[in-house]
Amino acid sequence: MDSNARLEAQKQWNARACGELPGDKQSVDYFDAVARDRYRQQPWMHDYFRYERFAGRHVLEIGIGQGTDMMQFAQAGAICHGVDITENHLKLTALNATLRGFDVDLHEVDATRLPFADNSIDCVYSFGVLHHIPEIDQVVHEIHRVLKPGGHVMIALYYKWSAFHLVKWLILNGLCRGWLFTKGYDGLLATIESGADGVHIKPYVKLYTKKAVRQLMGSFAIDDISVHQIHLSHLMPTSVASRLAFLDGLVRPFESRLGWYVTYQGIKIPGAAFQ
Repeated sequence: MDSNARLEAQKQWNARACGELPGDKQSVDYFDAVARDRYRQQPWMHDYFRYERFAGRHVLEIGIGQGTDMMQFAQAGAICHGVDITENHLKLTALNATLRGFDVDLHEVDATRLPFADNSIDCVYSFGVLHHIPEIDQVVHEIHRVLKPGGHVMIALYYKWSAFHLVKWLILNGLCRGWLFTKGYDGLLATIESGADGVHIKPYVKLYTKKAVRQLMGSFAIDDISVHQIHLSHLMPTSVASRLAFLDGLVRPFESRLGWYVTYQGIKIPGAAFQ
């Protein structure tokens, strides 16, 4: 395993949790604010993932952040499990659940070795996490192992042909600001994560095409593969986009081709071995 990638990930998200905001992290108001901010930026998530489908079922989330999405499953009545390699995320998610009166099962483990029995999980969910793991093939093998026959897998990865990557990061930051030359492409991609400088803090980031996702998830029956999330700020400096926010709707027709996330939903085929 790439131990450096894990150390960089821990360095990144122990210093600043995914989606972190200012405020009192001991209060439910803080976690509510994090959720509002997340779903304001990504309003499509509830309709796409339909968390309410999993009431009474065992749901495993890989890479839990502050527990925002896990709480959507929990509030719908799911039995929630989570794994993460970041102590900060585990503590915040545990607190988020406790403040809401939910009992969740959390583990500080690597996703390449999931601590669950074969055929024991109804749904494996991971949003914006697997593209930080160099051994993603091993993780997908583990997902297949722990899922029950007929179980669901739902993931979101960064999309290679997105406006965010091609325009905002590669052209504006990489070429115009010179980051591609001072940090290299891997360093440039690392700076996508808030707080990373691409040099001293350099989490592993990989982008995926639809074709690559189909190949990666080839052992499952495809339910959906699609592209989501585009904003005006993906095409210009954020300061400019904020002044033109009333024009944000003009880019929405391009979301399915140039969005930031490529998402996948699939089903474990009963009786089929991992390929």
